[in-house]
Amino acid sequence: MTDPMDATALAGDPTASPEALSRLADDPSPAVRAALLANPSLPADLRYQVHAGLRADAAAGNGEAENLLAWLRYDRSDRTACDRPE
Repeated sequence: MTDPMDATALAGDPTASPEALSRLADDPSPAVRAALLANPSLPADLRYQVHAGLRADAAAGNGEAENLLAWLRYDRSDRTACDRPE
């Protein structure tokens, strides 16, 4: 089993390969998926998939996913991780 801290670090690593990032897109940990969304190297299609999964988790009552989405919005000046820069 992979150490969650290692997975979170890999998810946030802008030098990680697209294949490695893709393997983390379905990680059960909201923290790993939020780290993916904060990674500027995450391909757009994967970014939308991960964001949709976190939103679904938050809508289902997952408080960690909800808090991480709020952090991502705050960190990006009230834009979601999927919004295009202006």
